[in-house]
Amino acid sequence: MENKLNNELILENINKKYDDESLVLKDINLKLPKSTRLSVLGPSGSGKTTLLRLIAGLENPDSGNILFDGQQMNSYPAHKRNFGMMFQEFALFPHLNVFDNIAFGLKMKGLNKDRIKFRVSEMLLMTGLDGFSQRHIDELSGGERQRVALARTLAPSPDLIMLDEPLSSLDKVLRKRLLIELTKIISKLSITTIFVTHDHEEAFATGDIVIIMKQGVIEQKGTPEQLIQTPKNQWVKDFLGV
Repeated sequence: MENKLNNELILENINKKYDDESLVLKDINLKLPKSTRLSVLGPSGSGKTTLLRLIAGLENPDSGNILFDGQQMNSYPAHKRNFGMMFQEFALFPHLNVFDNIAFGLKMKGLNKDRIKFRVSEMLLMTGLDGFSQRHIDELSGGERQRVALARTLAPSPDLIMLDEPLSSLDKVLRKRLLIELTKIISKLSITTIFVTHDHEEAFATGDIVIIMKQGVIEQKGTPEQLIQTPKNQWVKDFLGV
């Protein structure tokens, strides 16, 4: 019998719809081993962000189960799941400086000042922002804001991190450079990561495993190499440009 604890995140028969509309997610089943980096790839409207919001606890599935490390998570509110989420527009606090943005989640956890200062310093070094602690958000470039958002997401030591189209608001040149930086940071962490994108280059660069979504279903799952070499059907082939 399979040990479910080997699969840190398990989604069982997840369904979700809004009002009387058709299903946004249909019978989603997924098992993610601990420390896996998963990319969720698909066109707009395929259900990627909804899937992320269900895992985060920002919304509830209409049916199905979400398990993490063997625990049923459906009834856990978002703030008790110890998951980190980095939003598309970064959602930084404009009235706070870099230090206080990164420290926000640590203060919410009730850490003392010395521990907060040490952890924020760690995050600044990790994300290449050493010396930026007193800068205000409106003084930062788009790439610097992205790194502050990542540092804030990682600071409370979440058990799982989710990134929702974190590069989409940046120009093409900056996206390529930050994709390399982001991949380096994530690959150093022994933490389960879910990266949502509509760009297959981003998905393949960041994910050990990639799922391709189409109209609320998982069309195909595999490593980047498997998806390129053996696309399941013509739609996947066309979507990936192979």
